[in-house]
Amino acid sequence: MLNLFKPPISLKKWIGIAFLLLIFWLILLTFLYAPTLIRSIFLKDLYLDKLKFEQTDIYVNPAMNKEERQNIIILYKKSRIRIDSLFGSSQARPSILVGTTNEVMQRFGNSNAQGQTGMTHLTPFGTYIILSPEGTNIDVLSHELSHAELIERLGWQTRRNKIPIWFDEGLAMLVDKRFEYWTTLQQDWRNLIDIEKNDSNINSNSDFYTTTPLDSDSLSLSSFELQNLQTTEQFFTENAQIHYFLSQEEVARWYTKKGQKGLLQLIENLKENSFEDSYNVEKSTQ
Repeated sequence: MLNLFKPPISLKKWIGIAFLLLIFWLILLTFLYAPTLIRSIFLKDLYLDKLKFEQTDIYVNPAMNKEERQNIIILYKKSRIRIDSLFGSSQARPSILVGTTNEVMQRFGNSNAQGQTGMTHLTPFGTYIILSPEGTNIDVLSHELSHAELIERLGWQTRRNKIPIWFDEGLAMLVDKRFEYWTTLQQDWRNLIDIEKNDSNINSNSDFYTTTPLDSDSLSLSSFELQNLQTTEQFFTENAQIHYFLSQEEVARWYTKKGQKGLLQLIENLKENSFEDSYNVEKSTQ
């Protein structure tokens, strides 16, 4: 006898369908709101030529000649030396996308790439460094590789939830020698602090990185406190250059005292503790 009634879809199949729909919508929404990220992950092989070097994928625009491609590999090797000096070794193997025109940055990095030298997509699926022609140098690449190295050692979730942006950027500035002295910026910052000291409406209620210096070498930060530079949105404002300066000053001060061993210990402590607790532990052992 024919069975005219089809059995209902099992729970497992419903769960599978729901999961696939969720993935589809996540990809669609990501593409709508972050198209350059999606292109970096899925479409780079369609537009760029891949160079393989020591388990690292380096993507270049097809117009790049043989000598230029070789120079990119040499640049990567030199930048890795700086990362080795900071972390002790290089564990990260990010994808690096480089172009001789701004097209690579606009398509894979920042579509409004006017004047941007480099940027890094940090994702659970991998790290993607994008360099413009102006950013194809040892300082910019070393800076971006520092971001890649930190997330490689911490993991995406820990880096996202525990690392304040000022520490990530300040650490990257230790291998980025473009702004070693910041002479003009220092004066600009001092002027801003003087203005705020005269403003009675400014109040500080922080319990971490307050206007009381960490020690005699630390900065008195006024409303430009590092605790106000925790997120990307807080850091990358019209005062971003000042924020870079403050971050570099603090992390350089800390790293000078703690060194490579202290950095690796901080990374290890973050597996179980918050950044504030781990950083304070490092301070207390100075």
